[in-house]
Amino acid sequence: MWGYLYYHLYAKFKTMPVTKPEIKSLPLASNQYYQGINTKKYIFLHHTAGGSAASSVAHWASNPDHIATPYIIDRDGTIYECYNPSMWAYHLGVKGNSEIEKSSIGIEICSYGGLKDDKTYTGKVIPKDKQAKVTFRGYDYWEAYTPEQIAALKVLLPYLLDRFKITPQTDRKDFWEYKNPATLPRGIYSHTTVRKDKIDIFPQPSLVELVYSL
Repeated sequence: MWGYLYYHLYAKFKTMPVTKPEIKSLPLASNQYYQGINTKKYIFLHHTAGGSAASSVAHWASNPDHIATPYIIDRDGTIYECYNPSMWAYHLGVKGNSEIEKSSIGIEICSYGGLKDDKTYTGKVIPKDKQAKVTFRGYDYWEAYTPEQIAALKVLLPYLLDRFKITPQTDRKDFWEYKNPATLPRGIYSHTTVRKDKIDIFPQPSLVELVYSL
């Protein structure tokens, strides 16, 4: 439903001008990701299922398995870079396909994700005015991605597409629905695109609108 609606509403949007965003450093230790320059073909959007950018990065740093993304966007729209996006760490968990990890750039959006009875999986209550109603993968309500986060993505995504010469897929309709990772064309996707068991990101209309407009 969302895909059909927003694809036709925003198919005629002009390409947004490329502006370098303001990016702050929140660095991971060099042993938390893999060194070396890699050609990038994809951008994958995630949400943290947790609190702040700082707490998410601290969690990555406590894990020796090289799980991280180069970018994380806090609820106030602050963009943090954790390591050089030309390098890589595991962020998708696609079995038998480390190439897609190496050739992709992950962006985490701070959000607890799906809600049950206004509560996160940790029991934290999310106020109604900070929720989004979208039926997707077993949830009807979510902690909404904030207007500031959407505004940050509006600058960060075109910047990364231009910097790494990634051409968005021609058909971005329903980009969050599952597709075979082995045959995925280069472009912008969600973690849910390559994992049927994941719920990040959910198709919040303002975020879908943004990706369709690129």
